[in-house]
Amino acid sequence: MRKQTMMILLLTMVLAAATSSARPPVIKNRAVGASAPVQEKVTVKISSFKFEPKVLTVAPGTTVEWVNEGGRHTVEADNGSFKSDVLKQGDKFEHKFDKAGTFAYHCEFHGEKGGKDMAGSIVVRLSKKP
Repeated sequence: MRKQTMMILLLTMVLAAATSSARPPVIKNRAVGASAPVQEKVTVKISSFKFEPKVLTVAPGTTVEWVNEGGRHTVEADNGSFKSDVLKQGDKFEHKFDKAGTFAYHCEFHGEKGGKDMAGSIVVRLSKKP
């Protein structure tokens, strides 16, 4: 009886481990005639004098939210198309990217245009059709 109990316990642990690492199914919107992309929000963390991720690729219509996890920073497009106020710890800034292209940005205090020091970029491109 003890061997059966041990076997059941071992099988239960194996099954629990297998199901916990399985990825949930991805459901894509494949509606015929859908013209507008699904809008979503993606987060960029501001911490340790850097933007994480440094380069982010999104689809048109995506809102990017920068969340400041410490210090005083700004989020400013190199081309001037968007600019936050001074962000203190816990502050957030959002910008919606509607058009394809690459949008470089930097912190006014700790970076410079062209990707120097505290800088990043948002790449907006159409996804490939299924």
